[in-house]
Amino acid sequence: MKKIIITIFILTLNFALFGNYDFFPENPANNADRSYSQIHLPFLTYEMNADNTLLRLDDMIMFQTEHQLTDDEKSILTADDFIIDFNTSICLLNFGHKNWNFEFDMKTYGNVEILDKMYSNLVIYGNDTNIQYTSNTCEGSNVFSFWRATLNYAYPKGISLGMIPKLFPKKESNSFVEYLRDMTLYVGANINLDYSMMYASIDESSQNFGSMDDSLYYHYKAHFEYTDEGSVGRLTPSIGFGVKAVIFNGNFHAQIDDIFMQLNYKNLAGGWYDKYYRNDLFYFDEDYEAIEETFVEDDTTRVKDRYVKFNPSVSVGMDYMILNGLQVMGKYINNQHSYKNGFSLGAGYQWKCLPFQTVMGYDDNIYYEFKTGLIFEKFEWMVGSTFYHGFFRYGKGLGLNSAMMFKF
Repeated sequence: MKKIIITIFILTLNFALFGNYDFFPENPANNADRSYSQIHLPFLTYEMNADNTLLRLDDMIMFQTEHQLTDDEKSILTADDFIIDFNTSICLLNFGHKNWNFEFDMKTYGNVEILDKMYSNLVIYGNDTNIQYTSNTCEGSNVFSFWRATLNYAYPKGISLGMIPKLFPKKESNSFVEYLRDMTLYVGANINLDYSMMYASIDESSQNFGSMDDSLYYHYKAHFEYTDEGSVGRLTPSIGFGVKAVIFNGNFHAQIDDIFMQLNYKNLAGGWYDKYYRNDLFYFDEDYEAIEETFVEDDTTRVKDRYVKFNPSVSVGMDYMILNGLQVMGKYINNQHSYKNGFSLGAGYQWKCLPFQTVMGYDDNIYYEFKTGLIFEKFEWMVGSTFYHGFFRYGKGLGLNSAMMFKF
């Protein structure tokens, strides 16, 4: 039984490097030795990820009708702020011929605070009298989207470090230096054009409220910005470079991208909202009315420019082929508009037309990615899923991705 389990585990871990299963898809140098042309089917090539800070998939059962919360479930609901983080990338156009490729995508990102854990505690355990409660729920939340067009080009011939004049002494007998001098390198570059589409944010938010002996009150303030029919986007460029070095049965990858990247949203709608409510409980006059006043409710202001700036993204790592087709990789990536960052280890294998791939990574939290599909000479299909924080029902987030590609 133990041997069977190990065999199944290996088969579900492995696969050889092909287009949609490339461990380093961000590296433009990968196209240098590509021997075919390709086109992806639009809308069927996508990636979607959603994650939250509070609830596992298994915790959804606590919201069933007539379900009574247990002490453990109450602890879960009050353990942290409820924040949702998500991104989507939908391919509208992706085609290429050997060492060049063009891709046109729509990307959306969001980070939204839904509920401060203070409110969860108040709902479940109640509030204290004569205590002022203060919160900044939703402050800093934002959602934005943009179009990205990317043109990749890789030099179609391998080069070597020995081609650089005076880098190595002519009379060098050290075998390692000789191997380093003759090692094959592939280089590539890309240019990105980003057009900012939609933007919404809550830049400031505060809530003050309390139950006093003689009154109830709350005071809510918010400053917001959003895209409306009068808003316009702007086209902004960025560039990237990549290198791939062939080392024995593997490859070393290094890439930097998104140099000079920033999104510019122009003429956004914006406004302030400031509302106060007070109910003095010691007034028993039947004509008494609670005080409710809106100090500011202005959504007519305009924001001339809103910039979303990005640091250059970097990726470095290595893939290696071992055990007759078993491919392994190690990688580090830091990309502000990618959902899978940090350090990761992966393995892959292709059995006949069936590929299998898995990646385990760690950024702020651990994630597990699985891919499979079909690979033929002229057609490639990939479907995958990612679990964040834990496996399957114990995960706090889920990712889905798919790709269909014709090769010719």
